[in-house]
Amino acid sequence: MSVWNQKLRKTLLTAGISAALATSGAAVAQQGMQGAPHGGGAAQGQMPQMTDEQRQLMEQMRGVQQELQQTQAQLSKMEQQAYENNPELGQKREQLQEKIADKMSSGGYDAEQEFEQMKQTMAKYQSGDQQPSESEVQAFREKQQEFQQRQQQAFQDEQVQQMAQSLRSDVEKQMKANNSDAERLFEKMNKQAEKMQQLRNKAMQMQQGG
Repeated sequence: MSVWNQKLRKTLLTAGISAALATSGAAVAQQGMQGAPHGGGAAQGQMPQMTDEQRQLMEQMRGVQQELQQTQAQLSKMEQQAYENNPELGQKREQLQEKIADKMSSGGYDAEQEFEQMKQTMAKYQSGDQQPSESEVQAFREKQQEFQQRQQQAFQDEQVQQMAQSLRSDVEKQMKANNSDAERLFEKMNKQAEKMQQLRNKAMQMQQGG
């Protein structure tokens, strides 16, 4: 409901195992709006004047992003069905989650405990009746940043990559077995992700005056 809750939701989704299973193209596309011409290197509160070409590019990016999100939503439902139809996939996912948490946890850092604390924070402000203080917002951002950094490092691990690839392959097979439309949607998502990356590159070139 509030901006705070939206940020928390996004963080927890990012922290979820789906991040490890997303195709590289989709992951890039989800970040596609970052680095767009309106952001630039200008200080906050200063909006650089956009050219007609930049405005048109922004509209294209918004359109592709919306289409991509719709495709991903359809695939997400199919993915959930795949897990429901094949309990072994759920067990494999839990093993991957445990391995990632293990790789993230070092030097006194407990990834599972940190994740639970983030969920509790989200629940605390879920209704919107309470608003966090600036110090709470800052503390959460710091937790979020460290969690994501450790998560990214865990994904670099060869064993984690192998487990994630194996699970992703099994899930996709189950999705395609359950629904004849899955193959088409995967291809559609990859094309949309590729298009988003192209637009993003163009936007960055514009920023740099290229």
